[in-house]
Amino acid sequence: MTKEPMIRQDGPSAALPVDLKHENRKKVLSAFRYGQECTVADISNQTGISRLTVMRAIQFFASRKILRSMGLGESSNMGGKKPERFAFADKRLTLCIALWPQSTRLSLRSITGTPVAEGDFASDLRRTLDEVFADLEAHIDAFLADHKTSKNKLYGVMLSTAGTVDTDSGILRFSVHSPEWGDQIPVRDYLQRIMGETPVVLVENAGKTAGRAVLHQDEQYKQGRVLTIFSAWGLSACMIEDGRILSGPLSLVGEIGHMSIDCHDVELCGCGRHGCLERLVSRERLIRMLEEKPAPADSPLAGIGRELSFQLLFEAAQNGDARARELTDHLARCYSDALHNVAVVYNPDQIIFQGSAGHACAYFDERLKTYMKDFRYYPSGEAFRVRYDATDLLALNAIGGWYMLNEHYFQDPLLYQD
Repeated sequence: MTKEPMIRQDGPSAALPVDLKHENRKKVLSAFRYGQECTVADISNQTGISRLTVMRAIQFFASRKILRSMGLGESSNMGGKKPERFAFADKRLTLCIALWPQSTRLSLRSITGTPVAEGDFASDLRRTLDEVFADLEAHIDAFLADHKTSKNKLYGVMLSTAGTVDTDSGILRFSVHSPEWGDQIPVRDYLQRIMGETPVVLVENAGKTAGRAVLHQDEQYKQGRVLTIFSAWGLSACMIEDGRILSGPLSLVGEIGHMSIDCHDVELCGCGRHGCLERLVSRERLIRMLEEKPAPADSPLAGIGRELSFQLLFEAAQNGDARARELTDHLARCYSDALHNVAVVYNPDQIIFQGSAGHACAYFDERLKTYMKDFRYYPSGEAFRVRYDATDLLALNAIGGWYMLNEHYFQDPLLYQD
């Protein structure tokens, strides 16, 4: 019979300054943040903490059922005793809700990020807030039941939606997609009401939620200044500085969709102003431009009407279609003006287009950078790196929403106290 490994007990912990002990525990637990299995030696090598201190921290978390033994691993090439491996043990789940115009997605994951289930349903944010949340509650209950779980098995729930959101208070300040709600709407209170005893309830703007996904995609995005641009039914940005999301007292940081680009433009934006970037680069604006100047019969854009998509436009432009290139040039000029304004107040290292503009072609990229070169303060090379991410925005939102809850879990100071 194979003897099962056991978490060793080494007697009482040595007296360490409380702050140092908590910091060491935090570093040890962070090694398991994304579901990794680790040995004591793995964590010691990664953190520089002594093996004895690492083992005592693991014992602390195991006693609280946060970590558990996974048995003995493989011996090294040098032979010797097989090391014991440990893994995250908290089985609660996270729920991310994308409460967006026209559609809502529910995404269920483990605390460490393993996808469990997803579900979509149509949504209409033009109804009253009570009606929207009553409908949302019914869909959540059905979704959880279908996947044999319940609200009391959730660690937390995170909701992303259109509009400016104060994450700290959970207040939706205003949304042009549901002006009937008014302003200063306590969305987190509504969500807490339908989620009951779920311990963590968070609310965030959709653009900032999807933008957070890059922090999980690559560690490089946790250094320097990164700007992600969310382009879909609305346009906004997530400004990230050394891994920290910028917001501001009115939660307006990142609302570049309402940056005035052409004050003489006749279209009135839902925010109450003219010439907003969001309206100038919208699909509706491109459709109207095509109606005013139709594409020739041999163009892939001929007669396309409301079926026009950004992906189709960029493909046609890359293939040399003249009308598609005119429209793409319009987009590049508008975005270049906006990025110029962003650059002189924020000076990002990297810009990442997500969503509709994430499908942009090489022709768009070339035109964008050509327009940007006119500014003499930029160095001879590129002012910043530009990347295009065509990943589905709802998928990025699910990652970003889970990331918020995961971060909240592992930063909770109560987790590390005796």
